Amino acid sequence: MPVDTLTPGTPMLFMGEGFRVHATSDTTGGGFLIAEIASRPGGGPLHMHSHEAAEQYMCLDGEITVITGDRATVLGPLESTTIAPWAPHTYRNLGGRPARLLCTLSPPHEMEAFLREVCDEVTDTSAPLPPVTAEQSDHAMAVAGRHGMRILDPYDPAVIGG
Repeated sequence: MPVDTLTPGTPMLFMGEGFRVHATSDTTGGGFLIAEIASRPGGGPLHMHSHEAAEQYMCLDGEITVITGDRATVLGPLESTTIAPWAPHTYRNLGGRPARLLCTLSPPHEMEAFLREVCDEVTDTSAPLPPVTAEQSDHAMAVAGRHGMRILDPYDPAVIGG
């Protein structure tokens, strides 16, 4: 069931990823959105995408691979990378264990509207993260365009040597 609001601290699911907002446009004077993502092994969006918001990923735990165009950057704990507005990108947890990352987006408005439509409420925080269903992925792809996002081709596994 989609969420009505992005309430800081409330656990949610975003396409099979654990998702918890720490700051919203309401709490930052419209400046930015900060969210923590818990990613299971194999997690992360399969398609490259781009949007108006500049984005920064900081790995908190585990290992996250950030793919921008034809470049892959592996982030370990407390390492970060920044993605320019409209740059094609995605992230993946290609390691064998869960990972956590902090994501900051600015400006936040379109992304917040997108997230309200695609995030689901979490009723059991002790349950394992579920795999993404085709229905969830198709829904997110359809919703993305309404909020200024461009969904691009799936990333090229050769970029990350796989």
